[in-house]
Amino acid sequence: MTASTFFQRLVNWFIPQHMSQDLHTRKRVQMFIISHLFGPFIATPIPVVLWLADPNPMPHVLILAASIYAFWPFLALVKLFPRAYTPLAMASVVNLTFAIFWGTYNYGGASSPFLVWLVLVPLLAFMYLGAGWLPRVFVLGAILGGTAGLYALYLVASFPEHIPVENMVVAGLLSALGANIYVFMMAAYYSSVVDSQSELIKEIDRHQETLKALTLAKDEAERANGAKSEFLAKMSHELRTPLNAVLGYSEILLEDAELDGRGEQIADLQKISAAGKHLLSMVNDILDISKIEAGKMVLHLDTIDLNKLIDEIEATARPMAAKNTNSLTVTRGAELGNILTDATKLRQATFNLLSNASKFTQNGQITLDVQRKSEASGDWVEIAVRDTGIGISREQQSALFSNFSQANSKIAAVYGGTGLGLSLSQNLCQLMGGRIEFESQVGQGSCFTIRIPAEGAIMLNDGLEGVVSPRPERTPAAVVPDRPVAQRYERSDGYAGLSGHAANHDSRERLLIIDDDRNFLELAERLFLREDYAPICTDAPQSALQIARTVKPSAIFLDILMPGFDGWDVLAALRADPLTADIPVFMISILSERSKALAAGANGIIMKPLDASKVKAALTALKATRGLARSKVAKG
Repeated sequence: MTASTFFQRLVNWFIPQHMSQDLHTRKRVQMFIISHLFGPFIATPIPVVLWLADPNPMPHVLILAASIYAFWPFLALVKLFPRAYTPLAMASVVNLTFAIFWGTYNYGGASSPFLVWLVLVPLLAFMYLGAGWLPRVFVLGAILGGTAGLYALYLVASFPEHIPVENMVVAGLLSALGANIYVFMMAAYYSSVVDSQSELIKEIDRHQETLKALTLAKDEAERANGAKSEFLAKMSHELRTPLNAVLGYSEILLEDAELDGRGEQIADLQKISAAGKHLLSMVNDILDISKIEAGKMVLHLDTIDLNKLIDEIEATARPMAAKNTNSLTVTRGAELGNILTDATKLRQATFNLLSNASKFTQNGQITLDVQRKSEASGDWVEIAVRDTGIGISREQQSALFSNFSQANSKIAAVYGGTGLGLSLSQNLCQLMGGRIEFESQVGQGSCFTIRIPAEGAIMLNDGLEGVVSPRPERTPAAVVPDRPVAQRYERSDGYAGLSGHAANHDSRERLLIIDDDRNFLELAERLFLREDYAPICTDAPQSALQIARTVKPSAIFLDILMPGFDGWDVLAALRADPLTADIPVFMISILSERSKALAAGANGIIMKPLDASKVKAALTALKATRGLARSKVAKG
């Protein structure tokens, strides 16, 4: 241990614990301790010389020496009574003032060489106590009080002459030297403090410049991320628009081929449909990740039956597992019960894990194990997917949950995939207040476990809520009947804005479909006709209100993203009109905006690409709800 280290530890040992946290207070206490450690050593030669030079040194030299060495007990008092630092520092200044004026009175009076020490009184007082109003008043009072006392003694008894003036030369030189050494020591320490503070200020300035640069970089990154999210959303829309036609028409053609027994065409159409669904899945994953990164992903918390959800997942996963001749086993705890979570996102994360297990396992075993566990923080749900597949090496596990990351290029080439599934699933679980844990060994398989709270997300990210605030009301644009209703549905290019099939199928249930994409309308019309509905299609959202008032459809399917008069404007106009306010409205969108749609007055939302099963499910749920309501009214 070096001498400087030992000295620093010694000084720190005397500093009271409650005063060591504040930098400025700590520096003042350090000044107090250092001056009291070295002060008596510096002043010691003065009483020694006076003792030798004074024929009768008793008792005034002993009193001066006692006053000088009284500085050391102050260190012990500060250590014993740390909360009394301020009064102890003030007492020390009084003691110093007394020593100076006592020496001045006994040796030289107004011409005493000891008066030079008086400059230390304000210097040390401000170093010990700071520069507040209390130290200023105290120091001024101590100096004035000491001076007044010295003058009063002079008036009463004059100054004693213990040592002739010619014999005071050595004592005067030692006094001046000691005072200068003391000031030098304190000034040197103070300058080091100032230098360190200057360095600290410079460091703060550097950090502030760094902070400014980081803030600018953060703003640029946020703008770039926003632009990326906007680009992905637009690209998603542009990609899904043709996918609507690909999947919709392939479904229609596939049904026709199955009815006609055209086996070769069935296989080709199945490949087209599978490729379209795979592309749609990738587009959905990319859009979901961009929404998570932008903090715009919303949780829809509902109470769900966990057993029923697992049954649905099992029904979907069994055919997928069987493709590589894998067997799927489902085990579950006895009391799963209901949980509060986002069923869609939990289903998506679990299905992604099962999809990976099925893809990377051949002729093996896949196990889906579901348990509910009670812990101190509440009930947790654990959904484990185990497989006997190829496994993952330790080197490859570090980037397992990164976007577009796969084990290696060889595996990607053999098994395919984009590397988005695990990253998206982990993000979804974190949004739900949980996480995905995993264990894996090469050649022995892997186990991925979803852990989420059973009673909703414990902590949601900024901007995420179980229930989203309603969309601000929009003033609907005026619906101007630019021409008679019967003429408005016919367009100059030959496209029937209002399908002519509606007039020939009055007995069928009428559905009004509003979308600015004519290809989508043609596809929707064919899909609904096959399901025995009477579709009424229009690509003129400004006319939607008048059409709805005229034909009184059983339900309205309304696209959200339309130029000018968009779906929200149409919905507001429909809900504001007494004749159309009660007609069920389902929003059609490529974006998951369920909460916003419900808050705006819609009955639900149907995601594109559109297929008849989604429409059937929506209408069936609506009829069941209305039938239950009518039953309750009748019983009441």
